[in-house]
Amino acid sequence: MTLKLFIEDALCSVSIDKIYTIDITKEACEAIKKHTNLNICKYKFIIEEGYIRHVKNRHPEDLHLLYKVPVILNSFTHVEKSITQDKQTKQNEVSLVFKKTFEDGTIKMVALRIIRGNILSLKTFYRT
Repeated sequence: MTLKLFIEDALCSVSIDKIYTIDITKEACEAIKKHTNLNICKYKFIIEEGYIRHVKNRHPEDLHLLYKVPVILNSFTHVEKSITQDKQTKQNEVSLVFKKTFEDGTIKMVALRIIRGNILSLKTFYRT
């Protein structure tokens, strides 16, 4: 399934169990490690369908840009580590904030690092 088809399906769905996986290139992994000191080379990047709907509901003007996630992930302009507190569990979460500058502006993508299972999961996505 292509990312475009996954996004279209997620927008029509009410479930939360479908996941799309994107490979993290070796070059991106090394750059992330250099800039954040996090080694995510054995991680997989996932997009859960619920987060597609989050972007639709909270950042509808940027929904059409979601197909650029693989480009942002693997050829970002800037990446940084961010530690935030989960509003529900009050636990600290480590996220990576990716930025990619395009001709029409900069897109910020936040990916949550989930240690169990070596997963990096899309959390939100918007234009700055």
